[in-house]
Formats: sequence, structure tokens, C-alpha cells
Amino acid sequence: MALPVTLPDDETYASYFGGEDSLEVNHLKAAFEHLTQQFQYTYLCGLGDSGKSHLLYATCIHAQEQGLSSMLLSLSEVQQFGAQVLEGLDTLDVVCIDDLHLVAGDEAWEKALFNFFNRFNEPGKLLLISADLLPDMLNITLPDLESRLKWGTTLQIRSMSDDDKAQALTNRAKMRGLELSDDCARFLLTRLSRDMRALLDVLDTLDHASMAAQRKLTIPFIKATLKL
Repeated sequence: MALPVTLPDDETYASYFGGEDSLEVNHLKAAFEHLTQQFQYTYLCGLGDSGKSHLLYATCIHAQEQGLSSMLLSLSEVQQFGAQVLEGLDTLDVVCIDDLHLVAGDEAWEKALFNFFNRFNEPGKLLLISADLLPDMLNITLPDLESRLKWGTTLQIRSMSDDDKAQALTNRAKMRGLELSDDCARFLLTRLSRDMRALLDVLDTLDHASMAAQRKLTIPFIKATLKL
């Protein structure tokens, strides 16, 4: 089954707003180092603007760089296909499952996740799961699945402040060779959605427009490009 999931190639550990030396990134890098010794499992807990999805994307990209097979399942995108999307994933080295809370309480999904967890639990495998709440707050109806979700390490990630988002935008622009001033970043935050994925999509648009017009990013140029 072809799944409609793509990996943003600029969402890496290096571009994570917490930085490569953050607790989250250091923990995940260490998990790869111990992969051959034992099964590695981490549960990421945070709201939609915490950057947890970024860490899942980055983990799959890191796996590819290590020559490992990987798959990202964004449940917001694949939930409609049913729990059978988990079949066969135990042959991979790294599996990342985003937004688990979307299927909490669904009997078919819970049983499939529990069975997948048991099949995947062996040395050489890394499982990363994210949700907006801690396992015992998800209203999981299958006690054995809730128990499995509490294995390993749970990392609670705080939501990004406006300062974090502005810094993340300027850093991401810099990685592309694009100069985005603090004033421009804050202008985007005040005039557009504060959703980080939406802001990064806007940055893509501005990047292309800046290259085409051979213009620096200024507030007047941003207004004209985005018709604000």
C-alpha cells in the first residue's frame, strides 16, 4: 500500500528548534548508538506546536543516513486506511508513529498497535511514538497497550513560544542561505497562522519569490508576495 507520507528534507536534528545539543536530540542519537544491544523505544509527549513531529521526521532522516530502513506513519494522514497499514512494518529497522492520540479508543487500532509492538520488540529495532498526552491520559481501552506505551523513556516536550518560533524561522532560513531578520520573522507570526508547519510552508514561498525577484526579504516584499 502506497502511503501519502513524505519527509521534509530540512527537518533534521540540526534544524530542531531546541538545537542538536537538546535533551531530546541527544537521547535519540544515543538510542541509535545502542540499537544493536537492545530494542530502543521512546514516547514523545507534547502539543501540536511542541516540535515532536519534527523529531520524528528527523529520526527517519537520521536512520537513512545510517543506512537503516525506516518508515514514518503520520496517523493524521493514514488513519483512514485502517490498522492494516502496520502490517509488514516489523521488517524495518526504525518506525516512527505520529499522533497516536488520534486512534486511542479504537479497538482495531489498539489491538494492531499492541501486536505490532510485540513483533517489533527485538534488538536492532527503534520505535518512536508521539502523542499529545501521556499514555495513561489517552483513554486507551486495551490495558496491555497502555502498559507497552509506558515502556522505555517518555520525553515531555514543551510547546514553542513565539520567541522559539521566530528563532526557528530565522535559523531555517539561514540554513537555506536566506536572510530573515527578527523583525520579518515576528511580522509573519503576527500576521499569519502560528502553526509551525504553515509558517515553514510560507518560508518556502518566500524563498522561491526572493530567488525569482533577486530581492532580500523585507516586510514590504513579504507583504507584496503574500498579499497581506
